[in-house]
Amino acid sequence: MEYKRILCPVDFSDISTRVLQTAADLANRFGAELYVIHVFQLPASSLPEAVYEAPVDLEDQIQKRLGAKLNEFIKETKIPEVKITTGVYEGVPHVEIISSARENHADMIVMGTRGKTGLTHVLLGSVAERVIRHAEAPVLTVHK
Repeated sequence: MEYKRILCPVDFSDISTRVLQTAADLANRFGAELYVIHVFQLPASSLPEAVYEAPVDLEDQIQKRLGAKLNEFIKETKIPEVKITTGVYEGVPHVEIISSARENHADMIVMGTRGKTGLTHVLLGSVAERVIRHAEAPVLTVHK
């Protein structure tokens, strides 16, 4: 199989550095482009709309700040020279990751796991698990 575009979602956790390094190493080996994304999810308010109104441009402000943080994160992570494109998305993480992989024609997804176990895992599942189950591209997971 030929890998030309690798998608790497990061959440700025400790494991994200290792995930980005792994994805960049693979991109370097295969001569692939690396698409690094971050997904955030705004909390849904349970208050009536009249009581709670978010600023109209809140999502734009958050996307700009997270875009700058993502670029800084990539700069600080020691990775080989590869072509990198970035993106910041708002939504349900696994849905946005799968959608981004599809829209950007990713041949592989490289992402971290948090290794949830027990009742938390049964009730919530994990982003990585949902991506693995529903993505069209192969998914390489990097454990802590």
